[in-house]
Amino acid sequence: MMNHGKWHWHCCWRPLLGHVLWLAAAASLALAWLAVWQKNLVWGLEPLAWYWNALVLGVLALGKKSHCGNCGMCSAEEKGGM
Repeated sequence: MMNHGKWHWHCCWRPLLGHVLWLAAAASLALAWLAVWQKNLVWGLEPLAWYWNALVLGVLALGKKSHCGNCGMCSAEEKGGM
């Protein structure tokens, strides 16, 4: 992330949210595999529900993927414009 005093949506919060969603998707996939391996429910959900959760969270994470420094606000702030 860029060195600036404020957190902006496009370059700071959005990628962070994407990472959190990726981690949640990976955890959901791991719980799906655990449910299949145990042949039982994990936290009250069947393996197919865990797979769907992993799929949806992964797709949501893709939408939050961006590169740092694209917002223009940070570069203006670094120059002293904001």
